[in-house]
Amino acid sequence: MSQKTIRCRLIAPKATRKAIWHLMAERNTPLINEVLHQIPQHPDFATWQRRGNLPDAPAKVLIDTLKQDSRFADQPVWYYISAQKQVTYTFKSWLSLQRRKQWRLEGKRRWLDILQPDTTLADKAKCSLEKLQVTATRILKTVEDPDPFKHLFQEYGRAKKPLRQNALAYLLKRSAKLDPAIEDLEDLEKRYRKAEIAIQRLETQLKASLPKGRDLTGNIQTEALIQSIQAPPLDDESYSVWHQALTREPATFPFPIIYETAETLVWSRDNQGHLLVSFQGQGTGQYTFKIYCDKPHQHWFERFLADQETKKAGGDRHSAGLFTLRSARLSWIPSKKHQNQLEPWNRYHLNLSCTVDTALWTLEGTQQVMTDKAAKTATKLESMHTKAALSKTQQGYVRRLESTIERLQTPYPRPNRPPYQPKANILVGVSMGLDKPATVAVVNALSQEVLSYRSTKQLLGEHYPLLQRAQSERVRISHHGHRQRIKGGKRISTESDLGKHVDRLLAKAIVEIAHAYEAGSIVLPDLAHIREIVEAEVKQRAVVKVPDFVDGQKQYAKAYRTQVHQWSYGRLQDAITSKAGQCGITIEIARQGHSGSPQEKAKDLGFHAYEKRLALST
Repeated sequence: MSQKTIRCRLIAPKATRKAIWHLMAERNTPLINEVLHQIPQHPDFATWQRRGNLPDAPAKVLIDTLKQDSRFADQPVWYYISAQKQVTYTFKSWLSLQRRKQWRLEGKRRWLDILQPDTTLADKAKCSLEKLQVTATRILKTVEDPDPFKHLFQEYGRAKKPLRQNALAYLLKRSAKLDPAIEDLEDLEKRYRKAEIAIQRLETQLKASLPKGRDLTGNIQTEALIQSIQAPPLDDESYSVWHQALTREPATFPFPIIYETAETLVWSRDNQGHLLVSFQGQGTGQYTFKIYCDKPHQHWFERFLADQETKKAGGDRHSAGLFTLRSARLSWIPSKKHQNQLEPWNRYHLNLSCTVDTALWTLEGTQQVMTDKAAKTATKLESMHTKAALSKTQQGYVRRLESTIERLQTPYPRPNRPPYQPKANILVGVSMGLDKPATVAVVNALSQEVLSYRSTKQLLGEHYPLLQRAQSERVRISHHGHRQRIKGGKRISTESDLGKHVDRLLAKAIVEIAHAYEAGSIVLPDLAHIREIVEAEVKQRAVVKVPDFVDGQKQYAKAYRTQVHQWSYGRLQDAITSKAGQCGITIEIARQGHSGSPQEKAKDLGFHAYEKRLALST
């Protein structure tokens, strides 16, 4: 299943916008703020932190209780459900991030234990340095993993015997190699100090404040100013909390409303044929909004209306699970044209983001989704039938499953489109570098030939100047942020969506090339090694520009890093993955080499991915 998000602006009279603003800003957002504040006080919160996840029940229980509070009462049902979803998503994301930081902290502490002088390692192993080296040699000969450092680091964590553990540390210090050179204790001390700084930084991040709500009134900043006058912070920790509250940019618009059921949105037309939408629920159902969208997206909104009319005309014989619209989000977006307006419902405009399943656009894709959903529902139904006695609730659940299977058999009218027929031996390798975000090589893995190359400039064509503008913007923002940090002021990111737009253009061009050559997959580099790739590219440039002069190479590399900032490779890969999924093209991941031209790296990516595929199949 491949999904994409399309957006439109909602136009409505002033009274309607005012009513929706009051519901979202004065009822729903304060409710979310209160639940975000109460969740950490739950007796099981420490357990959730260790697991790195938050169950759905706690937020639901809190919201059900707070419904009775006059501050949060009289909201549509979906507003309460949206608040629960928003809180759960926020804490799940925060807890997952904290857990990953905890893992990194444990790894850094283990690395700190490894960074000991050779003599210290020998003393801990209770043997001579020569015996430690012999043991390290024997261990290294048994390693067949393509990433020996990662393998040895994992073995170090599992090792129990002091001799083996310290022999592994001896190898890890040397990047999983046997280096006979005398150890540089001064360099080791620098590496040790660097690890200590990284640990201190992670420990500070783990103590970071919990997720906060949106302070639409600015009360938190006002309280921080009052505190600075009445009771100024006297220690570092208190100062950090106070400074964060004072410099934090206050939120100016409420939390969005999340609609995870497509039937909650009601589509229609006015007398002039304009598309309209309304939202079911007491307090919102009486309001109607006119759809204003980009022309390339108009057919999607037409489909939403067609799906709804088909289901209504069929007398509920169709399943809502086959609606092209999967979910939606209602939010407020700042308006540049009306930014000086006094009332917030005039200063912002309503935005509707709709997530669609691209497979459901065609008849063939819809049939595949129908088959998958029917199979999953049948599995659930079969598991229920194996139970001896069913309660009334379970019997109702069984009836709903049976009804779902029956309705899935009734198709929606969809256009025909022949399915994509890929060739497994054709791969598109995409290398990523410092100033060339994407370089493409189309390879035939069977004949070991390259069918085509495309540089970043060729991929973007007439849009290539946008890449240069986006790179200049990143440099400017980075320098501005650095100056702001030195001054101790706010760091406000003013980066536009230009980089995202360039990523989408690159993704579109790459997928079009893959489609033209009927490629079976697009091969992307493993981002776990992107830092090494970029650093190797910088050093390679330095050697070419300043040959036979090590200090000059270091100075050039430093200046080059300042001038050329890394692209957001993760964002680019997400764009390529999303676009490829819409066309039915598989994504593969392979490790990108450090040396060679961007074209050679892209070519090698394709061949390595095919070899990896063959190795896994045997």
